[in-house]
Amino acid sequence: MSRMAWVICLTIVATVVWALPDKVTVNVPSEGKYLVWLESANAQTVFLPPNESVGGKVELDIASLKKRFADAADKTLEGARVGVYDVRYGNLALIALKPNDATVSVTPDQFQYAMRVQVRLQTPDDKPIAAAFVMLTDANNTIHTALLEPSQGGTVSLERVKLGKVSVLVNYGNNLTASQEAEIQAERADPVVTLTMVISSGAPVLDAAPTAPQPASQTQPTASPSAPPPRAFPVWNTLFGLLVLAGVIYGGYRIWKRKQLTIPDALKQLGIDIAQTPSTPPPAQPVQKPAVQVPEGHCPFCGQPVDPVTGACACSVTPAASSSVSTTPAVTAVATTPRLVGARGAYGGTIFEITGAEASIGREVGNTILLERDNTVSRHHARLLKQGDSWIIRDEGSSNGTWVNGVRITEQPLRPGDEIQIGATFFRWEV
Repeated sequence: MSRMAWVICLTIVATVVWALPDKVTVNVPSEGKYLVWLESANAQTVFLPPNESVGGKVELDIASLKKRFADAADKTLEGARVGVYDVRYGNLALIALKPNDATVSVTPDQFQYAMRVQVRLQTPDDKPIAAAFVMLTDANNTIHTALLEPSQGGTVSLERVKLGKVSVLVNYGNNLTASQEAEIQAERADPVVTLTMVISSGAPVLDAAPTAPQPASQTQPTASPSAPPPRAFPVWNTLFGLLVLAGVIYGGYRIWKRKQLTIPDALKQLGIDIAQTPSTPPPAQPVQKPAVQVPEGHCPFCGQPVDPVTGACACSVTPAASSSVSTTPAVTAVATTPRLVGARGAYGGTIFEITGAEASIGREVGNTILLERDNTVSRHHARLLKQGDSWIIRDEGSSNGTWVNGVRITEQPLRPGDEIQIGATFFRWEV
């Protein structure tokens, strides 16, 4: 009898433990926009759809779920989780719903997953890869996989990736592989994380995105049946018009030939009056001053008597020796500022000028050359240093390395025209 009583007590306790309240209030941070839902422990079933927070909270109607699942409600809802999505940063918080807990509070440090991560595969000249197998390992050592096929345009999508350092392994072509490491930050400009990987060769390339066929009603418009067919213009009318035009041209030519008239005047003789654009008057010619009669033995300029021996007048001016003036234009040497020119990739078309004797390159704010949009760039990736009249580039221990003309380097002198790969961007060095 006592054993049966213990079994009944344990059953009652278990029922009480796993019972959920009829309503659960989820408190979210007051600033920002959040979506809240209720899902199963394995994330395969959504019990309550996403609902936007109002005044920093969302009410979950558990009573409606109990009514729907009836006697199996407690077992069905066992281990249910509250999902909270941060619309601004695209991060996700997952919180297990505790029994008999009518309030759940979500703090910023509980947003530990990126809701969506895209991996873009492309060639060095920005052509999308057509097919590959992508495997991403997140900070929890959870492996996410996706198969890239041509209709996806070179980009695969993964969900619920743990924030922090991730590694991507791509298998493509004839059992070729490529790997890359990156770090997913909690605060970022784009809610959707995009990781770009450059595949040099061996992978099938998608030349052009497929064009969706249009309905026949759009591609071949049907002519309106009510429109009358165009009437054929009689041939004799065309011939008569050509004869009249030829006669006008010939008559004008004969008049012009005989009287050397202008074309408008010739047309006027034939009775055709056209508006004439007033011609530009010729430039005014300078009026010459009439010559002044000067008595013999007098200066023609001032009228004074000239010297009977030399013939010179008091107003005569002796020309001074002309000074030699160099007409060679001065050539000013213009120094070209060293710069990195984005040839292709994530920062293609962007120019970074180097104004000092050194420049740091990286994804973290404070670098001289800031590449914050490229997650494949390390926080402190590389550094440019001036040594005498030349420059060198030095890798700062980056995850994906610094490449010059296709070779991974630690420190390398630079020459004009060298190609430098940093992350997913190919730069050209100009100096």
